Amino acid sequence: MTGLTRQLGEFIASLSFDRLPAEALAAVQRGAVDCIGVLLAGRDEPVVDLVRTLPGGKDADGEARVLFDRGRAEPSFAALVNATAAHALDYDDTGIDGHPSVVLMPAVLAEGERLGASGAELVTAYVAGYETWAELSLRDEDRHHGKGWHPTAVFGTLAAAAAAARLARLDAGRSASALGIAASMAAGVTASFGSMTKPLQVGRASQNGVLAARLAAAGLTAAPDALEHRSGLLQAVSPAGRVNTEGPIRAGRDWAIVRLGINIKRYPVCYAVHRTLDAVLGLLRKQPFRPEEVASIEVSMGRFQAGMLRQHAPQTGLDAKFSAEFAAAAAVVAGRIGLAELNDAFVASRPVQSLMGKVRIQTVDDIDPEDPLFSPFDRVRVRLGGGACLESEPVRRARGHAHNPVTAEELHAKFTDCVGDALDPAARERLFERLLKLQALPAAAALYG
Repeated sequence: MTGLTRQLGEFIASLSFDRLPAEALAAVQRGAVDCIGVLLAGRDEPVVDLVRTLPGGKDADGEARVLFDRGRAEPSFAALVNATAAHALDYDDTGIDGHPSVVLMPAVLAEGERLGASGAELVTAYVAGYETWAELSLRDEDRHHGKGWHPTAVFGTLAAAAAAARLARLDAGRSASALGIAASMAAGVTASFGSMTKPLQVGRASQNGVLAARLAAAGLTAAPDALEHRSGLLQAVSPAGRVNTEGPIRAGRDWAIVRLGINIKRYPVCYAVHRTLDAVLGLLRKQPFRPEEVASIEVSMGRFQAGMLRQHAPQTGLDAKFSAEFAAAAAVVAGRIGLAELNDAFVASRPVQSLMGKVRIQTVDDIDPEDPLFSPFDRVRVRLGGGACLESEPVRRARGHAHNPVTAEELHAKFTDCVGDALDPAARERLFERLLKLQALPAAAALYG
């Protein structure tokens, strides 16, 4: 049987818009809206300015837009900057144990603008990337987060390469080479969570995917079995060796983007704590209580989830994004958790710091068979000083999950909040409509007109 690398190369080269299920198109549209919204929200973050100090940054010219309307750059650099900005707030969508749109959209928009690709071609490229990512990451029995790998930075690199190869209409051989090249560029670790390096390694994934496809198009070769070889990528990121490197691919037959979809984040913190936040806020709505009444907050969640939430006494907004203690305390203190709560002053405030000390995390080893990074459900128990005990309902799917989706109105509200005053209201609404009809754009550049 043809090897995994070659099979994926053939899938990428042969994928066409008319083969895509309607559900795939809807997922890409939601991902596009969400990604551009959070990009505009995050483009003034310090990490973005730092990345733009690199050669090819602020004073550069090129074929792709940077930060929507702040100049142009060479496409791979535009992908780096735009993906870094879109992930800077950790508010972008999730799926396949990672963040698909934040890697894929910057890559397809940058290369799409260079190549004059239509909206339908952008959508097709996104799906090629998503399916490639799912095919590779889901072959491992062990969760990559648990081993220290950041799947968005690792598999996102190959996904972006697949998307860029599809846009460039590379044949099967060169598409496979793009994946092989990307396999040697893929990297990122979970130890970087809560630092500027997390959005940087996501930006590099988008950039490196574009570079890999460009090099493959120019004739650079790679190992034809770079993915499945005993010394290839899949074995390298699976120390226990519990990874399937053989057999036919599912991509193009059993659509992962339909089965798994896109999860829209309703809170600008690590997705691992979103179910807990739904539980806490649900309790507050059902039986309101004040922070000073709380004796303790007990949070039950999965072991892998807790492992990502490595900050237990955060002092800054950046640290707080990866803290279950902060999430629970902030929700009680503010009655919500949005961009306004992710600032250093709020995190360091006395009410929040005091309540964080009363939060206890209990982990369980059971996993959700449909989403093995998570436990079957999260639950929260709040004990009040007067002796009352409030217990939440079990939360299996956070609001915004592909199987518990946001409404069109909620998606629009998040987009509006994220865009803020970056665009005037009329321009913001035009952009929202264009993103929801991405497949109808005559060219990628029409998104910005």
